[in-house]
Amino acid sequence: MNKILLGLLIIFTSCEKTSPLDDYIDTYETLYNDTIYGYTVGDIDYRFNMVGRCQQDNNGYYLLKLNPGPDQTLHRFGAYITNTDIYGLPSQVIWSCNIPIINGTSFADPNVDSVFCMMAPSFYMQYDTVTIYGQAWFEEGDITLNDSINVIFK
Repeated sequence: MNKILLGLLIIFTSCEKTSPLDDYIDTYETLYNDTIYGYTVGDIDYRFNMVGRCQQDNNGYYLLKLNPGPDQTLHRFGAYITNTDIYGLPSQVIWSCNIPIINGTSFADPNVDSVFCMMAPSFYMQYDTVTIYGQAWFEEGDITLNDSINVIFK
């Protein structure tokens, strides 16, 4: 008799759900998969627009006045950017230029939608034109946006 009761107990208990949370998982699984950290996936319109932060001519070229002498001219340029992604991580920008006058990487300020980088051209570069490229990384590099600016050294 005990063997029959034990067999019935095993059969009935094996048909039960394995966790009391199974009902909640079934109900909220779709909602959880579509929402991460308060943002609904697809709701963020990522932005990345570079700005030279100096005078601009009619052709869209930025004009940077260089300091005469042997010292470099320090200038901060940047971009308007979506500062965090759906994971709450700060946006990262990788900068490049055809000559080595800029820093390589910046992270967005979590309080404002901006990111900045420094350049340091020398006076001997007067009347040269450089193109500075930026690539913004969102969601750990899964989404990237590109932009560039042209700067003429005066």
